[in-house]
Amino acid sequence: MSTSLEYTADQNYGKSSLLSEECYLDIKQYYDIAGPDYETWSRNFNMHFGYCTSFTDIFFLERMLVNMNREVLKQLQINPLENTRIADLGCGVGTVARFAAHKFPNAHLTGITISDYQVEKGRSLISKENLENSVCIVKNNFENLGFPNDTFTHAYALESACHAGGSGKELFITEMARVLKPGGRFCIADGFLKHDKKLPRFFLYLYKKIIKYWALPCFGNIQEFEKNLKAQGLQDITTREISLRIAPSVAWVPWTCLKFFAKEIWKNKGLRMKKERWHNVYGPVLGMILGLYRKHFGYYIISGKKM
Repeated sequence: MSTSLEYTADQNYGKSSLLSEECYLDIKQYYDIAGPDYETWSRNFNMHFGYCTSFTDIFFLERMLVNMNREVLKQLQINPLENTRIADLGCGVGTVARFAAHKFPNAHLTGITISDYQVEKGRSLISKENLENSVCIVKNNFENLGFPNDTFTHAYALESACHAGGSGKELFITEMARVLKPGGRFCIADGFLKHDKKLPRFFLYLYKKIIKYWALPCFGNIQEFEKNLKAQGLQDITTREISLRIAPSVAWVPWTCLKFFAKEIWKNKGLRMKKERWHNVYGPVLGMILGLYRKHFGYYIISGKKM
């Protein structure tokens, strides 16, 4: 398949908010094929980077991953005594949703993904934890949600909004705002470009490779993203860069890659893998280098509410 997601030399590539069907297919295929490999990163399938809160955290990857789940949910200000409906926009296999269900027994969580593998695996894990009455996963597109207006009291996207189209992620924000109830809160945690100025050549090279490997149209631009949140009437917006908080978990990438290769060689007597699985290895390795360009790229957590 041709790589429809690869950047051209024109830095305006990817600024359109509408993705082609081929782009959606590439994203779906990436997760359908490489999805099972995320278990090497996290035994609980936390498909994101971690949040370091103390020195001892740096020695325990899974603890940092759970910390990130906790930090995102904290921004939602969920009242544990109220019945809430929470949308996980780009849910993976529902790990964050299941974590939230244990933490907030009165909440009902709906995970949304376009990946058939993630729907099947997520439903299996939900059943295993006896959470069928609290969590569901549906195959849906967060840029064209099949839910009525004002459906959810809360919504979050943990390292999934990057898969939305456009540097300002317009359709993603529009749909999130539409399905949120008035007074509903949201939180997004993801990597963003810090500006739309000319980028260093080597940074741009890494950037093109990473969005190809991770099946991304483009990373968001934090300034455009904030502007679009406000344009949709979302208020009390708080933006916080947490790049240094996630750095200790990023440092686990080389060890995880070595562990993955060892398991693959032991299991299959070699490294004959589909390109999506190779891309899942290359992406985070190059991401370690990209993250060093703090002037141009950062990891942010953004929250606010719908009035």
